[in-house]
Amino acid sequence: MRPRDIFFGPEKLRALWRVLLFLALAAAAIGVLSALMTLVVPSRLGDAWALGLTSLVMTAGLLIASAIMMRWVEHRRFAALGLPLGKEMWRGWLRGAAIGGAFMVLVVAAQTVIGWLRPAPDAGSLAGWLEMMGMLALLFAIAAAAEELLLRGYAFQVLVEGMGVKLTVIVTSALFALAHLGNPNIDLVALVNIGLAGVAMAGAYLRTRSLWTAIGLHWAWNWVMAAVFDLPVSGIDFDVPGYDTLELGPDRFTGGVFGPEGGIVVTLLVLPFIVWVFRTPWLVESKRMAELRPLVDVSRNVP
Repeated sequence: MRPRDIFFGPEKLRALWRVLLFLALAAAAIGVLSALMTLVVPSRLGDAWALGLTSLVMTAGLLIASAIMMRWVEHRRFAALGLPLGKEMWRGWLRGAAIGGAFMVLVVAAQTVIGWLRPAPDAGSLAGWLEMMGMLALLFAIAAAAEELLLRGYAFQVLVEGMGVKLTVIVTSALFALAHLGNPNIDLVALVNIGLAGVAMAGAYLRTRSLWTAIGLHWAWNWVMAAVFDLPVSGIDFDVPGYDTLELGPDRFTGGVFGPEGGIVVTLLVLPFIVWVFRTPWLVESKRMAELRPLVDVSRNVP
């Protein structure tokens, strides 16, 4: 093998080196944006605002790196990453949101019927409830965009070329779970469930080639859990005014203080959910996405 063959394949830079270049560009962009942010943002912020700004900086840095790689390395339009604008954006996002929201409604409904969850009134005003609903919608939208760009965006799509779909989904979903290791009260069941959620989100992208669909699924999964049902999300409780959901069942099944993602109920429901995501005729690549020539080939790479 010639030294050149380590870096270049028959057509262009090999997948691994493109991913490393992308990550280096993203890290540089995030570093610069973080430094600029410290100049204009107060040093003391609430946890929710700090999380939102961190996710916003991460999203912006990943978008910059993705745009550079798509333009000068892949020689494709940025929208081919899975982020077309206009009607295609809203269709993809709403489709993903409907799926993610419906799954979380199913999780809560199952536990409510069994008697492990029960709604209860709580202190708060309508104005406070509306403010919290809006804040959580924005916060989870930014966080979902950041995580999907990192784990189902450019790097994921290039790795599919180098490693194939199955190994790429396993690796990125494991990384998705490990990224939550610092969350409060996390345990093995929670890690497994978060990893399985990553598989479902990967499936939403692979079936549609739309990152908007994966982002919408991710967003609704979290927002419905936190805002609609006032349950902890990955160990973080946001306390929606006006009502509460009491957890009365065994923590091993309900997730306890970690939230539904820490319980066996989610494990039992997310497995058939993943099969459905990869098989349902409702999730298909649109004509628009096919015209954009996504990095992942629909005919060869999806189970």
